[in-house]
Amino acid sequence: MKNDKAQMSKRIQEPEVRIQKENKFFHLLSPEFCILSPQNVSQRGIALIMVLFVLVFLSVIVMEFCFTVRMEATVTRNFKEGEEAYFCAQAGLNKAIIELMKAKSAVKKAEASKATLVEGEEVQEEEWRPRDTPYQFSLGDRECEILISDEGGKININTADDSLLRKLIEEGCGLEGSERDTIVDSILDWRDPDHDHRLNGAEDDYYKSLSEPYEARDGNFVVTEELLLVKGVTEEVFYGTGKKGKTSTQSEVKREKEAEKKLRIGPVKGLSELVTVYSDSKQININSAPYDLLMILPGMTSETATKIIELRAEKELVSGDARLSDIPNYAQIAPYITFASSPFYNITVTGKVKDSPLKKVLKAVVRIDKGGKGKYEVVYFREGN
Repeated sequence: MKNDKAQMSKRIQEPEVRIQKENKFFHLLSPEFCILSPQNVSQRGIALIMVLFVLVFLSVIVMEFCFTVRMEATVTRNFKEGEEAYFCAQAGLNKAIIELMKAKSAVKKAEASKATLVEGEEVQEEEWRPRDTPYQFSLGDRECEILISDEGGKININTADDSLLRKLIEEGCGLEGSERDTIVDSILDWRDPDHDHRLNGAEDDYYKSLSEPYEARDGNFVVTEELLLVKGVTEEVFYGTGKKGKTSTQSEVKREKEAEKKLRIGPVKGLSELVTVYSDSKQININSAPYDLLMILPGMTSETATKIIELRAEKELVSGDARLSDIPNYAQIAPYITFASSPFYNITVTGKVKDSPLKKVLKAVVRIDKGGKGKYEVVYFREGN
């Protein structure tokens, strides 16, 4: 009897246990315990976003670091190449001075007849002298171009009179009319000691009215760049076509017409290449004067100037040279020219490192007297274009 009651009670409890187990199973499938519940998905999404944010942040730091390192490397390389180019230009300047001193010395004349043996062949050393094309000089992978001109082949801006200045501005700069008259009168006003301006000139009253006021020197020009302070002298007039700044349309048209008319050789030069403050001679050195400057001489024609340039390119012209008879109108221009070189030389050196865009330009005017016994004087020096 007791066994029957126990079995009966067990049968009654088994469904309850089964129901409890089933309830626990369904409870695990509820949203609170389900693995794919919205709450768990949201938490995982936030973690992913944070991970991505950290990765982006680290990427930005790495990119910034790489950019900084690359920039510093570029700055260091540019500084190194710039210094190498500068000292290469310095070496080129010293090389030019040495060669010019050798050409001026009496020892050079004795050495001129001697030949130098190079790889079993006799080669005559080239004598450096002013010319239209630059000399090449190299130091390892560093190169420089050296352009030498004689200040005697230019007009002294401190001694040129009214008529010479007018022809200089017309022929050398291609300016006429009021533009020419303004520059000429202003140059004369700048030089004279008084404070009265000419018809188209300017004195202190004009220069003091400028946004950056200054006074006229009322004396001789000290350097040619001083011309840039004179009324009417723009960068285009001073540096020439294609040098600095842009030529105005009106001036450019005039220059092109003049070039076509006179068959100019090379680009139109500016006052910087036509005038000087060092040469005292009233004559122009025929071996170094540029085409534009030759054209201002009385009796000079385009044919004559072209012939002079062709002859001196072959060999330097000297007094009594048989080739002078080949120059048209030579008798007319003879009183205004000289064959003697000036003691002042203008040297422009451009130094650079091979395969590098960086360049350094040095300009100097050096005085080397004939038979100077190893002495020279740098009377002007400037770095930059």
